[in-house]
Amino acid sequence: MQLDEILKRNREFVRGRESRPLPAVETIPLAVVACYDPRLDGLIWQSLGLAPGEAFLFRTAGALVQAEGTVAKSLGLAVFLFGVREIVVLGHSSCRMAAFDTSSFIDAFRKRGVAREAFGNEDLRTWAGAIPGPRRGVATSVANILAAPFLPKDLSVAGLVLDDATGALDVVARPGEVPAVEPKAPDAAAAPTPAPGPLPTLDPGERRALLDVQRLAAEPDRSQRPSDPLLDAVRDFVVTIQGSARRGDIRNLKRELDAQQNPMAKFDLLEKFARRAGTESMAAREAFARVKREASSAGGLRDPHELFRLFHELTGGS
Repeated sequence: MQLDEILKRNREFVRGRESRPLPAVETIPLAVVACYDPRLDGLIWQSLGLAPGEAFLFRTAGALVQAEGTVAKSLGLAVFLFGVREIVVLGHSSCRMAAFDTSSFIDAFRKRGVAREAFGNEDLRTWAGAIPGPRRGVATSVANILAAPFLPKDLSVAGLVLDDATGALDVVARPGEVPAVEPKAPDAAAAPTPAPGPLPTLDPGERRALLDVQRLAAEPDRSQRPSDPLLDAVRDFVVTIQGSARRGDIRNLKRELDAQQNPMAKFDLLEKFARRAGTESMAAREAFARVKREASSAGGLRDPHELFRLFHELTGGS
């Protein structure tokens, strides 16, 4: 819709309409944080049994509230200026932020003439506020609201997920509950690994391998697995580039590695790839730096064949 069309419709709206000043500011005790998906516009109010104006409604991608973000600050203003005492975080079942595709996002902004540098050094999934799933996204938002230092401790905060097909609500956190949020692995990609889904561009071997990577990255307790610093470093590097590099680029890298016989040349290929991926995510460079540290011993590469075997296993190599 063009601006001229909007202005035309506005003129039709105001024609013959009496001036109606907004009513005096009142106390509004409830605030709802929901996803900005426009398909939810009517469903939000209906599913909660509310009429427009009965609550503040904050809309943000994925219903995600960052600890020091704009939504959290707006909630603070609503609490202190409008008397909000209850907050409901409302995620929804088909939220696209739970299936955020970094490669598609990169393609989209590059086609519009925007450089990667415009998004800063932050991992793109983190920049976008991607969530690992509707329930975990709601749990994160509730935890961040409860932890915000500028919000009072007597706030009632609840978390719900809306089944956007049936309209049913599922409780993630009741008032007074602090939902558990999975900690980030210290050297992994800054954002959670996306949930496994259909991967039509991968062959069966690569599909199985990528699902294995996602499963390994999602394991919450690494202490239950045998400790191997090199294995952990390579695993974190693979998880990082899966989140920030195109799958086709990774396949090309594997072909180049297969064609190269010299172990040091293979290592150089990995390092160059990490630098290229680093233009999309600083985490890629940092993760490879850890691989380099763990693979080196007394200035020499430690068992290079082991390094490439691990890389191929985790990315679907033979």
